[in-house]
Amino acid sequence: MSGSTVRVAAGQFGSVPGQPDKNVVRTIEVMQEARTGGVELLVMPECGLTGYVFGDVEETRAASISLDGPELRDIADSAESLGLYVVVGFIESLGEALHNTAVLVGPGGLRATYRKTHLPHLGADRFVTPGDNGPVLVDTPHGVVGLSICYDLRFPEWARCLALGGADIIANPTNWPAPAERVAELFTRVRAAENHVFVIAANRGDEEHGAQFIGRSQVIDPTGSVLASVEREEGLIVADIEPASARVKDVHVPEVDFAISLFGDRRPALYGALTSAANPPERN
Repeated sequence: MSGSTVRVAAGQFGSVPGQPDKNVVRTIEVMQEARTGGVELLVMPECGLTGYVFGDVEETRAASISLDGPELRDIADSAESLGLYVVVGFIESLGEALHNTAVLVGPGGLRATYRKTHLPHLGADRFVTPGDNGPVLVDTPHGVVGLSICYDLRFPEWARCLALGGADIIANPTNWPAPAERVAELFTRVRAAENHVFVIAANRGDEEHGAQFIGRSQVIDPTGSVLASVEREEGLIVADIEPASARVKDVHVPEVDFAISLFGDRRPALYGALTSAANPPERN
């Protein structure tokens, strides 16, 4: 299937912990640079507006921002004026709760909010509440975007739910630390290939309060091939993609009489163990 080409980018940039105002200014500068280069969909790192590594819940709360605060209004105003869709991450204050949140903002304002579902024992995730939202998918002029954050990518069930919901692109803001090399090398490619979707992963390559981040931001195509990537240096990782190509889930190679249907060959009635913590499969 052919379709229109969309220029996408992962923005690999560091964050100043606890200083959202500075991070918003930098994010808007990156948005402007991306749009000048023809980018239509930009993904920025996890918690990029607030920072991620904090020592306790009080520090985490002090760095947090709200959905209706001036920080996101500034991002939304810039997205509107630039005609750009952008995914940004931050620690969200919601009443007494804190969340690790990503939003998709574009022309027309805030399009979707996703609160990280799977939480590792790391950084701010030690002090936030897991999101109880179902899979978040957004129709845009550039394809259907599904939202995921960092550790979520280790859970194939989550990516599959996004793909079953119609995602052409999984946007994955992340803060991969030093132990996550295999995620950058393998998980992004496997999630893309097993679901036949594009994956845009945006990490950072700097250091925050002693935590080293590995960079490795990338754009992956539905076959699992790396279209664009970088090591730890800051910058935009840009690729041109055809989102419509992700909607073809069947593979047919007549020369060798080979055919598969990634979704059509599923047998969901046999997969009950995936959603039942109390009933593992029986052993013979």
